[in-house]
Amino acid sequence: MSDEMAGTEIQQSLAQERAHFDLAERAARFGYWRFDMVTNTTFWSPGMYRLLGLEPSERQPDSDWLLEQMLPEDKAAVQAVIANAIRSRKPFSYRTQTRDPQSPVQIVDTQGEVAVAENGRVVAVIGVCYDVTQQVKAEQAREQAQRMYRLMTEEASDIILLYDDQSRILFASQALERVLGRNVLEIEQGRFFDLVHPDDLEAAHALDQRPPAGKTTTATFRLRHARGHYVWIEVTTRAIYDAETGAFRNLVSVSRDVTERKLQELETRAARERAEAASKAKSRFLANMSHELRTPLNAVIGFTDLMRQRTFGHLGSPRYEEYATLIYDSGQLLLDLITDMLDMAKIEAGKLELNLERVDLTGTVEDAVRLLTDRAENNGLEISVSLPRQPLMFVADRRAVKQVLLNLLTNAIKFTPAGGQIDVVVRTKDNRVSLSVRDTGVGIPAHELPRLGRPFEQVCGDPMLAKSGTGLGLALVRALVEKHGGTLRIESEEGIGTEVTVEFPLMPAKRAAA
Repeated sequence: MSDEMAGTEIQQSLAQERAHFDLAERAARFGYWRFDMVTNTTFWSPGMYRLLGLEPSERQPDSDWLLEQMLPEDKAAVQAVIANAIRSRKPFSYRTQTRDPQSPVQIVDTQGEVAVAENGRVVAVIGVCYDVTQQVKAEQAREQAQRMYRLMTEEASDIILLYDDQSRILFASQALERVLGRNVLEIEQGRFFDLVHPDDLEAAHALDQRPPAGKTTTATFRLRHARGHYVWIEVTTRAIYDAETGAFRNLVSVSRDVTERKLQELETRAARERAEAASKAKSRFLANMSHELRTPLNAVIGFTDLMRQRTFGHLGSPRYEEYATLIYDSGQLLLDLITDMLDMAKIEAGKLELNLERVDLTGTVEDAVRLLTDRAENNGLEISVSLPRQPLMFVADRRAVKQVLLNLLTNAIKFTPAGGQIDVVVRTKDNRVSLSVRDTGVGIPAHELPRLGRPFEQVCGDPMLAKSGTGLGLALVRALVEKHGGTLRIESEEGIGTEVTVEFPLMPAKRAAA
C-alpha cells in the first residue's frame, strides 16, 4: 500500500472518529476544553461551543473570557481549584453558574485533570463540561416539594401515620405528640388498642378491616392521652396498592382531635333528650288530667245551665241570672280551651286516634256556621257560605273536621272588625276536597306568617284588636288536617284580610290515619 493511500485511510478514520465524538457530545450535552500552558493557547470542542451558545466563527477559544461568563464567586472558586490541581497533580471538579439569566445553559459541572510531561512539569489542563441545568432544577424542585411536604406534615394539626405491609409505622407526624402526648413506640404493633376507651373498642376495631382500593375507612373513638384523660379521635385510613400487581403496599392513617365537636354533639343530644322527656311528661300530664279537669267543669256548666234556664224557678234577682250566664259562657270557653290543649297533647304524644267514617262536609259546614252565626251577628259580621249543590261525602273523623271548621270560623270572627265579611267556600279537585275561610279582617304582616300554625303562637296586625287566647287554634287545625294526610295554607295581606285553606284527601292514606 502506498503512503498516499495509507494517509487517506488515516484521514478518513480520524474524520469518522470526530463525527462519532461530535454525536456523543450532542447526545450527552457535554463539551471539553484544553488549556496548553506551554503555548498559552485554549481549545474548545464543538460540544463546548454548543454549551456556550456560540458558533466557532464568532469567537476564538479564550479561557479568560470563559471565566468572565461565570458568577464572580464561581470564578474565584474555579481559579483556586485549578491552581490546586496544578500543584497537587490531582483530578478536579467544580460546578459553575452563568451570569447571563437568558442563557439556555445555566449550570455546568466540570470534571478535569492536568497533563504532566516526562520531566514532571504540568503542560496542560483539560476539562469536560456537562450541562446539568435541568437536572439541578429538577432536584431543587424536588427538594422544595419535600420541604413543603415536611412542613405540612409536621405543622398539620392532624396526626399522619404511614404503615408498611407489616403494620410497622414508617412515618409519624409531630401531631402525635401534640395531640396525644405519645410516641411511635407507644402505639405500634397492637399497643394502639390498649389506649382505646373500653366502651369504644368495637368502633376502633372497624379499622382492622383494610379498605379496598379507592375507598376509606373512618372510625371515631376515645384514646387515652399520656396525661391520663381521654381525647376523641376521628381516624380515616386509606390503603395503597401496587398499580401493576395489586399487592398491598402501605396504609395511610389521618387522625384528628374532634373532642370539642363530640362534646357539643353529646350535649346537644342530652339537651334534646331532656326536652323530649319534658315534652312527653307534659303530654302525659295533660292527657291524664283530662278526666280531673272535665268532670268538675262539666258540673259547673251543667248547674249554671240549669240556673240560666230557671229549671227550678227564679233566682230572685236579675243580677244572679246575669252572673249565671257569665259563669256558663266562661265555663264553655274554658272547656274549649281544655279540649284544645288535651287534643294537642295527644297529638304530640302520638296518642290521638282518628275515628274514620263517611262524613258529609256540606252538612258539617252548615252545622258549624249555625253554631257561630249568633256570635258573628253580635260582632256586626256577615257569614256567606258557598257549597256544592249535592252532599259532599269523604272519609274523615267527624269530630276533628268539625273542630277544624269551628277554629277557623272563630278566628275569623275574632279578628274581623264590625261591618266585615266572612266567606266559607268548599270545592273539590283531583280527589281532594278544600275548605277556605276568607275574612276582611286586620290581616297579618308577611314576616309573621311563618309563625302561624305553631303551638302557642299568636299574631295580630292591629294591637287595638288583639284578643285573648292560647294560640292553639291554628296549630290544632294544622295538626288535625295533617293527621288526615291533608295540608293547610295561609294567605294574608295586612289591612285587607286573611284566607285560610285546608285540603283533605277524599280517602286518607292509611299511614296518615294510623
